[in-house]
Amino acid sequence: MRYTLTADDFKVAFDFALKYHLEPKKSSQGRTSGVSRGLGEVLDSFLRGKLVEMGVSKALEILNPSKKCKLDFDIKDASEINDEPDIFKVVESGASRDPKCFIEIKHIAIDDRWAGLHTEQFETIKRKSNIENIFIVGAYIENKQKELNKKQTDLLGIYLKDKFDRAYFSDFGDLDGNIDIVIDYVISGSELENNGISFSKGSLMYETDIFQFAGPLGSKYVKAGNFQSLVRLNNGSELEKYKVTQYPEPQFLGPIKLISGDIEVFEKINDKSTKRFILAYSNSVIENSDLGRFNLEAGKVYFYNLATLGRNPILNRNNVWIAKRAIPYLQEAGKLKSTDENFKTVADNI
Repeated sequence: MRYTLTADDFKVAFDFALKYHLEPKKSSQGRTSGVSRGLGEVLDSFLRGKLVEMGVSKALEILNPSKKCKLDFDIKDASEINDEPDIFKVVESGASRDPKCFIEIKHIAIDDRWAGLHTEQFETIKRKSNIENIFIVGAYIENKQKELNKKQTDLLGIYLKDKFDRAYFSDFGDLDGNIDIVIDYVISGSELENNGISFSKGSLMYETDIFQFAGPLGSKYVKAGNFQSLVRLNNGSELEKYKVTQYPEPQFLGPIKLISGDIEVFEKINDKSTKRFILAYSNSVIENSDLGRFNLEAGKVYFYNLATLGRNPILNRNNVWIAKRAIPYLQEAGKLKSTDENFKTVADNI
């Protein structure tokens, strides 16, 4: 499901961001950095966030035109705790009412690894709403002008070009019909509760795409003398976990199983890390209950990556997460409903 943003949508989001910046009772410091933010930084941050919220609410209205979803555009005092759903009112049959579903809209990147909520946030939401009526909606912004580079797709630049039509904005992309909000996943509260992995504060964030294409057979991988063959595996075998860097291997992961195929594991060690590579002799399928299914192609080499993510992978919050790449796998297994089905449920019942 997707929604194409309009110039009016951009104006509403821009006006909110401007109002937020000018509000005296709001801190000018970033929530995580503590560094003072200028108008441009506030516009960039809030423009993206509000456009995603608007896109999700408009997509719901397309599915169910009898209901109008209202977002919260009030500027709240810094002392107020905002634990309300992102869609905080619904207008139906001419009357405004509270929503019957608690919707948490997440502005995500297409390459995010994990989906879910902070544990404390999840517990707070569960106290406010029946767990069956809680839905986490992950959505990202897609620019359909594929010929543009990253800087040319900047949303603020695109809006200013559309608004002012000045020559010095000409290199930015065009607004009309080109910017979509894409609904990537919709997970219910009960699905998160039953399938989510708990990560406590101080634990580590790990990579989920643990088999990454490294090169074709005959490339520099596994053929060089500093690669040691460890084991050759066939159908039904289990891959050994290993420590890539100074951080331990992901202990929370269940067995990593070779369901079908023929592979060989090689290891390369240097002073800073240990890396293992998989050579697939045939098309092979590897599965893990937490990360999903991996399809390895015959004649290709894959980096077996059990490393952490980011320069500082230590988590500063408690979290309940599902690996984003595992969502289709869990849907196929019947553990999660399809994104379209859950989104339709929200549209019908909100």
